[in-house]
Amino acid sequence: MSYCHCRATNQQFNERSARRDLRRFERRGPDASTRQLIAAIQAYPLPPQPAVLDIGGGIGVVHHLLLEWGFGRAVQVDASAAYLAVAAAEAARRGHRERVDFQHGDFAVVAESVPMADVVTLDRVVCCDPDYRRLLDAAAAHSRHLVAFSYPRQRWPIRAFVAVVNAVQRLLGRAFRAYVHPPAAMAGVLERAGLRRRWVGGTWIWAVELFDRPV
Repeated sequence: MSYCHCRATNQQFNERSARRDLRRFERRGPDASTRQLIAAIQAYPLPPQPAVLDIGGGIGVVHHLLLEWGFGRAVQVDASAAYLAVAAAEAARRGHRERVDFQHGDFAVVAESVPMADVVTLDRVVCCDPDYRRLLDAAAAHSRHLVAFSYPRQRWPIRAFVAVVNAVQRLLGRAFRAYVHPPAAMAGVLERAGLRRRWVGGTWIWAVELFDRPV
């Protein structure tokens, strides 16, 4: 992710959209694909009080629920300052603010300053980054046990929808773009980093995959 793309992400995911996402989460809970991602992590044997690195965590849904379930600590790295602020306020409301570290920036750029974690999550994140290889490489390098991520499926209606969204973005003069990356190529990045596919799920729109590190 270039500086320009990081800035575009920060502008796209603003305070208004963060507040809207928080209200939806309060009314409905996590989306179906996010529920699957969290459940797959919870079903995996991990050490006591594991740590999670939540890349592009938005309002913090994944780490809020994992901390309440039994995780010990969380780090959220996000390109959106507005979403980080809402996530931090929600963490304080839930009583676990002192167990979460928030960092603003492009994860692939700031990765050297981010500690490793037992679990690394990227829920609907790779579709916001043109350079999925660098992002997933950095994510894999920070995982002791698991990488869990979700991404849009390569079905033609989804690809058409993304193309329309990007066309509207161009017409409005906005720099942010969405991406539908090839699943096999993304899996290859993680496999070359020493991980293996452990579980596959998802919805009609979103694929959810769990990769673990063989012991």
